[in-house]
Amino acid sequence: MLSRHHLPQPIRSYEPVSSGQVEPERGICARCSHHVFNSSLRQSLANKRNAESAKHSYSSLALDVYASVLSGCRWCTTVGNAVLTCSELDSWMEDGDEPESADCGEADADENVHSEDADMSSPGKAVYLGDEGMAEDEEYVSDATSSSESPGPHTIHSLDCTAKVDITIEFLKWRDSPVFNVVKVTAEVTTGGDDKCPIREMMGENAVVMTLEVMSTDTMNDIAVIHQRWDMVSAASFDKWVPRARAWLQACEKHHTSCATSGAFQPTRLIDLRDPRHPRLAIHSSSIKPVPYIALSYVWGPKQEYVLTQASLDTMQTGLDLTRLPRTLLDAIEATYQLAFEYLWIDALCIIQDSAEDKAQELPRMADTYRESSLCIVVGSAAAAGDGFLKPPPPPRFFVDPFEMKVGDLDEPLALTFGYRAPYRASADPISSRAWTLQERVLSRRLLIFASSGVMWMCPETFDNPSGAPDAGPPYQTSLSSVYTEAAKSDGNSDEDGIEGEHEGMADTEVRASEIRETWMSIRADYTEMDLSYCADKLPAISAIAAEMAKQTGWTYLAGMWQENLFSELHWRSTRQIPSHDQTLGILKPEKARNIGYLAPSWSWASVGLGGIVDSEDELADRQVFDFAILKCHVDPIDPAFPFGPVRGGYLQVSGKTLELGWLSENADDEASWDIPDISLIDPVDGNSIGEGTLDPLDEPLDPSQKVTCLAMSKLRLGPLLQRTVPVEGLILLPVESESGSSSTFRRIGFFRIIGPLVFDGATTRILRIE
Repeated sequence: MLSRHHLPQPIRSYEPVSSGQVEPERGICARCSHHVFNSSLRQSLANKRNAESAKHSYSSLALDVYASVLSGCRWCTTVGNAVLTCSELDSWMEDGDEPESADCGEADADENVHSEDADMSSPGKAVYLGDEGMAEDEEYVSDATSSSESPGPHTIHSLDCTAKVDITIEFLKWRDSPVFNVVKVTAEVTTGGDDKCPIREMMGENAVVMTLEVMSTDTMNDIAVIHQRWDMVSAASFDKWVPRARAWLQACEKHHTSCATSGAFQPTRLIDLRDPRHPRLAIHSSSIKPVPYIALSYVWGPKQEYVLTQASLDTMQTGLDLTRLPRTLLDAIEATYQLAFEYLWIDALCIIQDSAEDKAQELPRMADTYRESSLCIVVGSAAAAGDGFLKPPPPPRFFVDPFEMKVGDLDEPLALTFGYRAPYRASADPISSRAWTLQERVLSRRLLIFASSGVMWMCPETFDNPSGAPDAGPPYQTSLSSVYTEAAKSDGNSDEDGIEGEHEGMADTEVRASEIRETWMSIRADYTEMDLSYCADKLPAISAIAAEMAKQTGWTYLAGMWQENLFSELHWRSTRQIPSHDQTLGILKPEKARNIGYLAPSWSWASVGLGGIVDSEDELADRQVFDFAILKCHVDPIDPAFPFGPVRGGYLQVSGKTLELGWLSENADDEASWDIPDISLIDPVDGNSIGEGTLDPLDEPLDPSQKVTCLAMSKLRLGPLLQRTVPVEGLILLPVESESGSSSTFRRIGFFRIIGPLVFDGATTRILRIE
């Protein structure tokens, strides 16, 4: 795996068909055999067995690397591909070009990632990640398997030049490994001012940096300094995952003060597993000290039949019918027992599912239930409660196919295997697509994740995935616990002058508010991409996160928005939805979202029902108010005691400049991008386009002849010479009938951008009510 432009990048494959001129006993060329992977390197590794690293350096001309690639040397091929990939990425970044096949998506990823069972003698396909990086939902771009068809300015023949390549190989012990398990390869490329050299100079901070995993199963590994296998912690192997999980938990409880629970909270009900053969439902008594418990996060799938109801409340306290429990819940009971816990919380068995009153009581307690659990078991791999999760994972997948080389004397060589396993893609597991489960893992302090690729651990201070590459990052980037951990570190230690970087010059309290706001925006973006079986759960399924954030900040919640950040948060816009049959009528909500009825005020993202939303957070610092003011805001929650749940109504009263404009559908057939405008805004006087807009998913088709009202909210802060071209942003509105018959009541139907504040010169400033 490469590190380039602050992002992990897979290595493209440029290699041609090998001429087979490598040393057959070693799998490498004579140059590598004599000057790199020789007896000296082996002795160095033996001498460094107690050190944290062992380095070996050598130099080569690019044309010599090229010759070795043609001969079939796997090491030179890997190094050559890394150099060409970085050079080509730098060219793309500098020129602003895109890969030719940049429309390929995640569906192509599996074609470019190889199973351990695959034929490793064949070169892998070319892979390019683009400038999105290894985010939680990666998108990979593939091109032809043949290097002769490799797109872009480089081919394998680009190495046939006089550039000098200085290479440092550093063996490292990652993840507290007692032996070397990772190799970091740094290559500095100098061209000596040769303008004809097709590859770029890459030195210092811009040097090529590649990470590979290394192992050796060779019985001659007598020096015992190389990792001896690809780690794989299978959920089906209790002798592997249970000791590892207990060690993770013990280390966290002993050393991570920020991960500790208060010990003062107890859920209303828990599954009592003190007799694991006869589990039963236990009711909490305030007179009894709270007990440690595990919480379960999983995908329900089809409706579960065996759940807690008003009729089964008494019988479940006597005992659970194990013959009726779905496989995932049985596995959760077994896992809890193996981890030596006596109590388990499962929503289906601890909340009365046919009681609206009990749900209303338990929903406000969800944040405490997950935050105060000793551990949350996240069932990532199961698509339904009946699937279970204590099962073996598939073989590991690789970004760099494993290849073996012999090191040292031929009489007694050491066999090393290099490769790089594909990072765990959380988006590939069913749980990542379900909206309800997001708050469960975001709120929990400790996660034991049973993923499709193996068992892993995550808490605010540690991430460990033995089944993946040692340098891979955590699968979930957002956690409230991590934000509060950083905030806690700064509480009582304010030093306004000591804050550097993005938040320089801000007080600690401002930094904390900014970080929590950024976390909320990230959570909101993830949440709106997830699926809900019932659209009516749009606000309830994120209510626990909202309640926790309100508790930490004192902010006022308004149906998915925060009053203290309302101006900024009103700038959301919808991503592309499934188009209606007539593109001139706008984009309609999915049927189940249209049928559910009222969800939230139209100015809240929660009103969309289903579908993603985005906000230009990078423009936040440059956004300034443009003759706009929020005069009043109000939301009417169904349960006044819990303002984070569903609402029955709400409105904003605002003051701002408005324009009445026509509109035309745009980009109707462009399905390649989810973030492009779908209408042009038309000046009714001269018929010219003066701006663009993105419509929200609609409940009913939009009348093409109907003008829309554009309410300006902000403009971007640019230099004085650019004022005539400053973008103005705001809401696209339609009038609605009000009980009072007022003509100043509107609903939001989209978001616009118009270039030039002068368009609003002479526009009327109005006071509007938006519902």
